[in-house]
Amino acid sequence: MIRRLNYTGRLRIQRKDVRVLLKENEGALSFDANLNGLADYDLPPDASVFVEAYRQTVWMRFPFGRVDAINPPADRKLSEFDTPEDILFRVKITANGDAHKLIAEADRIPLVKLGEKEGERTPLLPVKPQKLGDEIFRVDYEHHPKLLINSELGDWRSIAKSPSFVAIAYPTVLREILVRVLIVDKHDDDANTDDWRSLWVRFAKLSTGLGDLPDQKDIDERFIWIDSAVAAFSSRMQTKERFSEFWKKEAAQ
Repeated sequence: MIRRLNYTGRLRIQRKDVRVLLKENEGALSFDANLNGLADYDLPPDASVFVEAYRQTVWMRFPFGRVDAINPPADRKLSEFDTPEDILFRVKITANGDAHKLIAEADRIPLVKLGEKEGERTPLLPVKPQKLGDEIFRVDYEHHPKLLINSELGDWRSIAKSPSFVAIAYPTVLREILVRVLIVDKHDDDANTDDWRSLWVRFAKLSTGLGDLPDQKDIDERFIWIDSAVAAFSSRMQTKERFSEFWKKEAAQ
């Protein structure tokens, strides 16, 4: 069964049909890949299967046999990576006899840690530490949005959860991401779970109850929609109350 074709005519394998499990042994990283979902696609039985791990400029490739005879390599160590954070995977299917002819692909597959539930593996907005100079936080868009918090401030996890930070930063982050998705990229779709932009459109619709988006040609209406979405999000998160309580404690000291 052919699930989806992209503009190149290449089969797009959905990420839900591939599962990559992280293994850690005394600090050494390796992985297992469950590729059983490939059986649901109309692929040549003798096509070659490769699994690639990557993070920024670091890249490793592992041969996994053929479509009709998946054969993982004995050595699946992620020796080029020092930590598992932000490692992503691709599955590539190439035509037999021509390693350069790509006929099917799945990309941006996250690692799943042992014991982790399937639905928990990719937060909508992961929070990561990073040196940011004099900035407190920043949104990074490599692969998908991540909220970076200045690691030089100390306990970045506690900062991310603090009422004052939540009240100020998260509405700002939501506004920035929606402007990028709806205004810059003019992205409307909310059904493609392989596209982070669709996930944010769906989140904005469901969490605010605003319903359909204005036409992408009507930029002013889209900005009004984004303002309404941020206002509804702020109300639901009680950001004014959070910050007011924080400020009262600061003023009393």
